[in-house]
Amino acid sequence: MAVAEVFLSAFITVLFEKLASGEILNFARKEGIQFQLKKWSRTLSKILAALADAEEKQITDKAVKLWLEDLRDLAYDLDDVLDEVSTEIFRRKMMTEFNSKRSKLQKLIPTCCTSLTPSTLKFNHTLESKLGKINSRLLEMAQQKIDLGLSENNGGRFSFIRMRERMPTTSLVDESRVYGREKDKHAILDLLLSNQGNCDFEACIIPIVGMGGVGKTTLAQLAYNDAKINDCFDLKIWVCVSEVFDVLGITNLIFESVAPESREIKGLDMLQVSLKEKLSKNRFLLVLDDVWNENYGMWDLLLSPLRVGLPGSKIVVTTRNEGVASVMSSVTPYRLKELASSDCLSLFCQHALGSINFDAQPDLRMIGERLVKKCKGLPLAAKTLGGLLRTKSRPKEWEDILNSKIWDLPEEKSDILPVLRLSYYHLPSDLKPLFAYCSIFPKDYEFDKDELILLWMGEGFLQQSEGKKILEELGDECFNELLSRSFFQHSSGNESRFMMHDLIHDLAEFVAGDICFRLDERSEGTQRTTNCQKARHSSYVRRQYEIFKRFSSLHAVQGLRTFLPLEVQKLEGWQKSYISKGLLDFLPKLRSLRILSLSGYCIAELPNSVGDLIHLRFLDLSETSIKQLPESICSLYNLQSLLLCGCYRLTKLPATLGNLINLRHLNNADTEQLQEMPTGIYKLTSLQTLHKMVLGRSNSLKLWELKSLSNLHGTLAITELQSVTDTTDAREADLASKKGIDELVMEFNKDFDGSRDARLEKDVLELLQPHGNLGRLSILFYGGIEYPSWISPGLLKSLTHLTLGGCRSFTLPTLGQLPLLAELYVHDMPCVKRVGTEFCGGDDPLNLGFPALEVLRFENLPEWEEWYISLSNAFPRLHELSICNCPKLSVVSLSNFPVLRELNLDECNVQVLRSIFGIFSVKVLKIRCVWGLSLLSKELTQYLGSLEDLDITECGDLISLWDGKSSIEHLSNLKNLGISKCPQLKCLSLEENALPQTPESLSICECSNFENLPCGFDNALSLRQLRIRSCPKIVSLDVAELSTMLKRVEIAHCVALETLPHRSHCLEELKIDGCPSLRSISTHRLPTTLKVLQIDNCRELASVSDTLLQGSSSFERLRISNWPSFTVLLRSVERMPTLFSCLVELHISRCDTLESFPHGCLPSHNLRSLSIWSCSNLHKLPDQIGGLTSLESLMLHDCTSLESFPEQELPPNLTSLWASSCHTLKPLSEWGLHKLTTLQKLTVIDGFMDLVSFPDDCVLPSSLTSLWLGRLCNLESLSKGLVNLSSLEHLLIRDCAKLRHLPNQELLDTISYLEIRGSPLLKEKCLKEKGEYWLKIANIPCVHIDGTLLHEQNS
Repeated sequence: MAVAEVFLSAFITVLFEKLASGEILNFARKEGIQFQLKKWSRTLSKILAALADAEEKQITDKAVKLWLEDLRDLAYDLDDVLDEVSTEIFRRKMMTEFNSKRSKLQKLIPTCCTSLTPSTLKFNHTLESKLGKINSRLLEMAQQKIDLGLSENNGGRFSFIRMRERMPTTSLVDESRVYGREKDKHAILDLLLSNQGNCDFEACIIPIVGMGGVGKTTLAQLAYNDAKINDCFDLKIWVCVSEVFDVLGITNLIFESVAPESREIKGLDMLQVSLKEKLSKNRFLLVLDDVWNENYGMWDLLLSPLRVGLPGSKIVVTTRNEGVASVMSSVTPYRLKELASSDCLSLFCQHALGSINFDAQPDLRMIGERLVKKCKGLPLAAKTLGGLLRTKSRPKEWEDILNSKIWDLPEEKSDILPVLRLSYYHLPSDLKPLFAYCSIFPKDYEFDKDELILLWMGEGFLQQSEGKKILEELGDECFNELLSRSFFQHSSGNESRFMMHDLIHDLAEFVAGDICFRLDERSEGTQRTTNCQKARHSSYVRRQYEIFKRFSSLHAVQGLRTFLPLEVQKLEGWQKSYISKGLLDFLPKLRSLRILSLSGYCIAELPNSVGDLIHLRFLDLSETSIKQLPESICSLYNLQSLLLCGCYRLTKLPATLGNLINLRHLNNADTEQLQEMPTGIYKLTSLQTLHKMVLGRSNSLKLWELKSLSNLHGTLAITELQSVTDTTDAREADLASKKGIDELVMEFNKDFDGSRDARLEKDVLELLQPHGNLGRLSILFYGGIEYPSWISPGLLKSLTHLTLGGCRSFTLPTLGQLPLLAELYVHDMPCVKRVGTEFCGGDDPLNLGFPALEVLRFENLPEWEEWYISLSNAFPRLHELSICNCPKLSVVSLSNFPVLRELNLDECNVQVLRSIFGIFSVKVLKIRCVWGLSLLSKELTQYLGSLEDLDITECGDLISLWDGKSSIEHLSNLKNLGISKCPQLKCLSLEENALPQTPESLSICECSNFENLPCGFDNALSLRQLRIRSCPKIVSLDVAELSTMLKRVEIAHCVALETLPHRSHCLEELKIDGCPSLRSISTHRLPTTLKVLQIDNCRELASVSDTLLQGSSSFERLRISNWPSFTVLLRSVERMPTLFSCLVELHISRCDTLESFPHGCLPSHNLRSLSIWSCSNLHKLPDQIGGLTSLESLMLHDCTSLESFPEQELPPNLTSLWASSCHTLKPLSEWGLHKLTTLQKLTVIDGFMDLVSFPDDCVLPSSLTSLWLGRLCNLESLSKGLVNLSSLEHLLIRDCAKLRHLPNQELLDTISYLEIRGSPLLKEKCLKEKGEYWLKIANIPCVHIDGTLLHEQNS
């Protein structure tokens, strides 16, 4: 495969265009280099003419391949030089404009003097040097072309690389060797045997679309050979079309199938006439397999004689390209997906082993399953890999195939690469580099369409032609084309994101060669070796802490254009990512960068040298801690995308932002502290997106500057609108002309002081009328009394989402006739008292109020008293209604809600609940802080026949849920019932045995007067989960007779509870916490299904049988805390050694009666976590602890009597070891830690009084990634004993008062997180720019000293 073919043809063409541009030619004439540039053009022209020949010869001639690679590098460098020239032209133009504004006195200085600025002289000198080097390299490339014997104009076009000839497909198929296509086959048969589609007068065309190798041909074969097809069709024809769409040849093949005895007919006209005659009296099925043609004219010509078949005739077309399908048919194509993993496994086994599973060769099962996973459901891959392994029976041979890339497989034995490569060859040339670029993403990475288009644009892959589509539209078109050809596919987990099939990803890597590389490749286990010195595009998976050492390979990559961190796994909300200061300072030295992303890193400032990256097109600082941007950023004249979304600390933008006249995207969404923006935005006439426009007075941004931003798209939020003092600004903004805006936020300041002018705000808002196709609108903190007239169905006919918040109007606008309004959110409206029929648009019974509304939310309307709507047909599609914090609302007159699914009432009067009728469809009812609600009346529950989830919280007047059985007879679908923080609640029902039988989950929490569950609770056979917390008056649950079908029971902080009945046969989890009065569990033996048992803080629980656990041999997690009787249960282990055989996690704390463990009580093969805390009398760990081969985590804390630990070797496979406040342990040097080759985390806290430094003989395992040292009061130095910790990433030092020496520099260079607390001597040495250790630790990404981030310390 020719790597150069991806880039060079299109790349050199673009270089020609740049060399011929008027601006560069004018500059060249002024600088006297025009003849040199013309010479370059001639030389490049001859080289370009020889590329076709070089493409052919590189397969067998390595020297030609190297020549192509060198040519590609030269093209990149030449492009950089031309880009520098264009940038310098623009810089001089900007300087000229600046000089033109100077005083007349300055203008008396001759122009020759003003043009000889230091920057101009420096540029000229640098350019001269670069031109000389480029010239020499071009001449060398031209001479090498001659020496290699490369011919010019070979065929006049790029020829495809010769590929193994593909055999034509046939209609035959062995159905017994096809797996997982039953559903697809039935779907195709339904299409073939029905009259679906617009097929009344001609044969119906059914396209089957899918990526190469997914099984389209096989599916067509299955349908073609089905008996039902034979009965339905008079004629069946199969034609393999392949790449060349030869109308005459295809027609001839069809004719031969229907008239095999006929004489040969050579002319197309006579052939089609004869075929038409043959088909006209028959119902036929024609399969055209593997079609690539997108030319409608050729397809229409082929179709001419095929339109005459009897009704019901069908044509099946298989293709990889949805574009082909759309040309050939108006019927929605059948999109064939990959196989399920189980079916893929069966197919693989059939070809590899001759059976459908690994029963005969279990030693190959694990490798085989990994191979199948690699196939990602692609039948061709499973079949090919299976065939390759059919003669190989040793696991090592299978491992070799597993670790191979598709291009490493022998092509004569593998169809995968030729099949996928064919799809690549048929890509238009402008799409090939776009696809290859996507190899910078790791496998399974889900990418965003819009972001990828911005990356393509920044790399220069998208070239805008004069008068044609804008770059973003062109990128969207290219993306959709790659999607339609199955190079991309929708993510299964997130429909808005996309990914590549693993084998398509392999193809992208193959065609990209060493142009793209990922820093994470080695960790992914790939065998691909990339010469990163030649790389131009680099990515890596972002980690929480990035050390400079990780990026050391970038020092050799001088021409890097892309630096792109990728988020594969999201951090927890409170976590942040940190980057080394050294890396941040290094990046501006990569002078060829076009794409630079630092998204997600906790960086407060950028180095001023970022302004040296003159080629930069894309700068992503989203979700960083940046406070302000350096002014130098405004010299990046080529910048197209500046992404600042989520920069929550950003306070200001550079004053000369208007200089970035090529800027197309400024995303400053979610920047709450950005209180002002500079004037000059009006110069950014190319701007496509501007998420937030912060207005101000004096020298700040003005509203009129919107006038020139005619290309805005997407979301626009205009804030601080109260600062507009002249309505002319609003008129000049000409918002109605911004047709691309689909979401608009109009926000005034939330502070209503004496300076606000309600009349002026009304006039301003009136003049800011948006265009009629606006989709979303928010008006916030508007001080006007009336809403603008343009909020009407005639002017906002496309509006789907509307938010009105914080406004001072006394009424709501008429919104009920907005035809497409789907969501309405009204909040913080202190003046609204009444909402009437006018809200819906009047009381005309023919009006359908809010015809499309699905979600309606009212929140914080403190004066709202009445909601009256007389229309019986209002809200026909309302799914969700929320009324929150509307304390005065008491008069509610509403018609029924026919499809309401969720009703939320929060901080309201009970009258609201009583007034809403006709809610038969409600599935979710949430009630919080509803005053006056004592129970759910029969009048309400009669409507709740569909209710599934009922949640009642903080209702202070609630004494019972219902009064009796008559109130619950309609609750036939209730599944989840939750009650919390209802202090007057005493029982669920005032009548005995009045309990719905359908709930699956019941939760009662923080109900201080709740006394017991009702009788008959054992009849609630649907109940699976019971949770009771903080109900201090419950004494016993005996009367309830808990359901025998319960699976999970949690009882917590019920301080009066004395007994707990238990009869469940299905129990899986039992958790009891903070029940100090609990004395007994009324059962002799817990069920065999129990997997989790947790008993915490139940010191009086003594009346338990030592047989309680004997039936529970399926235990997986056992957590015991502050329960002295636990030792009674341990005795049963001696009689029943298998009791804990399935135990995975054991946590014991505050059990003073525990002195030792019975012999053999812990399973050696399952236990993964053992934690023992504050067991003051424990003097010995289990005898066989060294034999716990599955143990990964061991934690020992505050076991003051523990002697001589460890007595024997530690568990060999530990990954985490914690020892704290155990004062009688052996010295660390005697622990044998060096033998723990899998240990990653080591925590040593308190004790070890003799430890002054880590001695050389105390060898810690090199596998350690985290070391925590705390309260080691005599520890003075870490300079020794840690030298072999080459994998150490996190070092935490707490309360080591005498510690004064850190590890050596080599170790510090590997550390990504350093925390120092309560260690004053070290703190002094680590002060920013002052301390002795400052330079040693400055490049550690995250350093916390006494809770303060080092890089935020005051110097």
